[in-house]
Amino acid sequence: MKARFFKVERSQHAYLTFITESYEGLCTVSTVDNKNGIIRVIAPEGREDELEGLICALQEEIGMEEVAWPAC
Repeated sequence: MKARFFKVERSQHAYLTFITESYEGLCTVSTVDNKNGIIRVIAPEGREDELEGLICALQEEIGMEEVAWPAC
């Protein structure tokens, strides 16, 4: 499982959590830097492609931006 990190407006964190939880077992979402709105997303083996589709849709809908973490 490879972790991916995204910057998300803090006002969208609850929405993102509810959406990802509705896809049972698709991924785990954790906040790693609340001040800067950075979240970590991890998918189990074999579900990465399915998660990619959801991430693409969420990037358009709520403006998620993939970032390198930890920020240097």
